[in-house]
Amino acid sequence: MRRVLATLIEGGTSVASVSQKPSEPSTLSLVDQVVSVSLLKNRLLGTKVLEIAQSAVLTPAARDYIRECRVEVVRGLKHSSNATSAIADFKAGSASVSGSGSTDRDRPQRLIVVGTADWMPAVAKQLCSKQAKVCSASIDDTAALRAVAEGIRAGHQAAVMLVRSAHATCWQAARDDALRPAVVSNWTELNDVLREVPANVLILSAKAWNLPSSCNTARQFFQHLQNRS
Repeated sequence: MRRVLATLIEGGTSVASVSQKPSEPSTLSLVDQVVSVSLLKNRLLGTKVLEIAQSAVLTPAARDYIRECRVEVVRGLKHSSNATSAIADFKAGSASVSGSGSTDRDRPQRLIVVGTADWMPAVAKQLCSKQAKVCSASIDDTAALRAVAEGIRAGHQAAVMLVRSAHATCWQAARDDALRPAVVSNWTELNDVLREVPANVLILSAKAWNLPSSCNTARQFFQHLQNRS
């Protein structure tokens, strides 16, 4: 027995892999609007089919990773019952942080504010809850974009994003049919963007914008949306 084990180890085969039964083919369903490598890591073991939303964005690195794992990608969540609950969870999460402490989870608002900036709680205090629903800080830009996509689909009219990489986020957002993103580099070009671009997502760099200017942008965007309706 020892000789057999030694032979297996020298041959680069672990004892666990010899004793483990092959995994049954399975389907992994994801409701995320942006599918990245970090989202897929350690989740494709034994998976043969990956189901994603029809409008989901696959990053180039994720495509390569899926190909290496020999997983088939299918668009359309036929086996997933979590799409509706995911949107409901977003509504609940976005309602938990607002200027007045409101927890109105059922009625979509005209504007949501999402981002990775450390001062998101301060944004919630600065903005009136009737103007915008401010979400808690996202862990990264991808998560923030996912929250925006789910929020727009849940009925919110538009969004302001405060992210670390504005142009990269805009590139990914542009691949989602439900989103019409525009990067606003500074306060002076805001009026031009609102006048020239039919955007429903304004993307600001958290490195270039501060708390007062970000809040003023959200207020002006809210007024712009109100005037259009």
